[in-house]
Amino acid sequence: MIMKKLFSKLFFILLGGFALLFVCSNLSFGQTVKVKKSKTISHWQHRFTLTLGVGNELGAASLGYAAMYGFGESQRFRIGGGLRLNLALGITDSVPYLSKSYKDTLDNSYRDCLLVEKPFLGSANLGFYMSYDINDRWEIGASTDLVGFGFGSKKNAFLINSLTADTLSTEAKPRSLVQLPKVRGTLNNEIFVGYKFNPRWRLRVGVQYLLTEYLTPEKFFNDRDEYRNNAILGFIGITFTPFNNDAVNCPKFKDEKIYYLKEGEM
Repeated sequence: MIMKKLFSKLFFILLGGFALLFVCSNLSFGQTVKVKKSKTISHWQHRFTLTLGVGNELGAASLGYAAMYGFGESQRFRIGGGLRLNLALGITDSVPYLSKSYKDTLDNSYRDCLLVEKPFLGSANLGFYMSYDINDRWEIGASTDLVGFGFGSKKNAFLINSLTADTLSTEAKPRSLVQLPKVRGTLNNEIFVGYKFNPRWRLRVGVQYLLTEYLTPEKFFNDRDEYRNNAILGFIGITFTPFNNDAVNCPKFKDEKIYYLKEGEM
């Protein structure tokens, strides 16, 4: 819960920072005046991304597409939407999934624990994306899943009651409906730094906040049948921009020249 709140704060701080950078980068202070541009380039950019992440208990892979709109003449700040396919795999023999707490506290000792054997689950989600070009090579960005559907096979699981230490064997299955407002299902959130090798290819490294969820066939303890795992993963990824009109649409990579006049020379 603490990590969830911390990640949420970091996400909104980053969003505010993007907005500030966008405003500052588009202010005109009278130093130069752009007077000629050879051609008009679309503000839309289409990106395909593959990422691989690893944490203490889970590994993850994602394949996604996003349509990003660039604001202003520089188009450094972009927001957009897209579709992302997520897969999560347990890299330990069993992975703990926790229930809602018996008390209004962040102490996990008041949460029942569902140990799922070798979890393997996924989701296909619509999401929100944003990025900011720091310069001609470096960018920062973030993304979050919003809604979609989950999938995966049933797994054997071992449930432990936190108050009585009672245990039982059961089965667990992934939640089929994914949604962010109620934080249900398999949701992927990312913050990253990207490096552009050329207008088409980018390397990305960052942090994933991956939420996965399993359901038991009935409510055994605490009148709950839903158990969640909140994992922090480091990831590496590549982004490909395939279309010609998009590939040149990067600062310093554009096949165009902009002529400047100093103030007073017009």
